[in-house]
Amino acid sequence: QSSLEETRRMAEMDHLTGLPNRRAFDHMLDREMREAREAGETLCVAFVDIDHFKRVNDTHGHPAGDRVLKFVGETLNRIADARCFVARHGGEEFAVIWRNHTVEKAWKKLDAAREDIADRRLINRANDTPFGKITFSGGIADVFAYPEKSAALKAADEALYLAKQSGRNRILKAGEDPGPLVKAA
Repeated sequence: QSSLEETRRMAEMDHLTGLPNRRAFDHMLDREMREAREAGETLCVAFVDIDHFKRVNDTHGHPAGDRVLKFVGETLNRIADARCFVARHGGEEFAVIWRNHTVEKAWKKLDAAREDIADRRLINRANDTPFGKITFSGGIADVFAYPEKSAALKAADEALYLAKQSGRNRILKAGEDPGPLVKAA
C-alpha cells in the first residue's frame, strides 16, 4: 500500500521543480470546482509563462534554464496556501488555482510574484553571467464565470496570450482589454 501511494505521488510531481504536475493540477481543479461550488465560494485559475525562456536556454544552456524554472516555481509556490495551489503545467508554463479568492484578489497576489521576479537580477552561478531580466506573463479567469471548465481554462490561456502580445511581463484578467498589441520579435 505504501509503495502504491508513493508511486501515485511520484506520478503527480514535476521532478525538476518539486511542484505538482499537470496531472495533479487537473485532479485538483476538478476537486476544487466541486468543493467550491458546494461551499458557494469563488474559484480562479491562472496560467503563467516565463517570457523569452528559449533565449535563456539558448544563451546560458539547459541547466541554467532549469535553475530559472526552479526559481520561478519557488517564487510562485510562496503564494500558495490552503486556498492556493501551484503546479508546473509543462515546459515553462505554470498553473495556479485560487479558491475563495475574487479575480482581483488572485490577480494582486500573482502580480506581486511577477514583480518580485522582475525586480531581481539573477546571475548564472555556473559562469557568473547575468541572465538579464527574467519576467513572466499570465492570464487569470473566474472559473464559475464560464459554463464549463474547458471554457474557463481557455479564457485564462487567451488572457495569457494577450499579455504576451501586449508587451509581456504582465498579468491580464480574462476579458480585460490589453491595450495596444505589439508585433512579435
